[in-house]
Amino acid sequence: MSPIKKLLSLVLAVFALSVVVSGCSKEEAADEPQAETSPVAEAHAESEAMDDTMSPQDERHELMESVKDGAQVVGPMLQGKKDYDAAAAMQALETWREVGTKFGALFPDGSEGGEAAPAIWEDRDGFNAALTEWRDATNAAIAVNPQTLDDAKASIGPVFNTCKNCHDTYRIEEEE
Repeated sequence: MSPIKKLLSLVLAVFALSVVVSGCSKEEAADEPQAETSPVAEAHAESEAMDDTMSPQDERHELMESVKDGAQVVGPMLQGKKDYDAAAAMQALETWREVGTKFGALFPDGSEGGEAAPAIWEDRDGFNAALTEWRDATNAAIAVNPQTLDDAKASIGPVFNTCKNCHDTYRIEEEE
């Protein structure tokens, strides 16, 4: 079990115990409004739960999973396969911005491996430039605050392009 899953299991166990100890019955809990969570929000919560016990490779992987979760929400909207949801798009963009602030520091010398291509360490300046392009595109899309599909295509499309450009050079595709 991954450290994230262990941590989430522990948090859920503590929550369940606190409900029992507080004397809250199932009926009382059922009357409470339940907050809806999206895959992007869940991924964001997982990335928040990461701590110093994770290796850089594992933390990079978990952060990229949260980026992928956001892309799986936004991508179908941009392709017209799902109705456009401005709030979900902004949530994905905010997650990507947060990942962008953390990601570059997770490639110290000696942390080679995983899906990270050797080109990251061989061309650090190029890799850093690619990360900067992604952060800049993400920040620009957030500034637009795309409320329509047309706005999203114009502002979020470039974010996806920077992802692809970086992956083409600096990522090793996982074999499935």
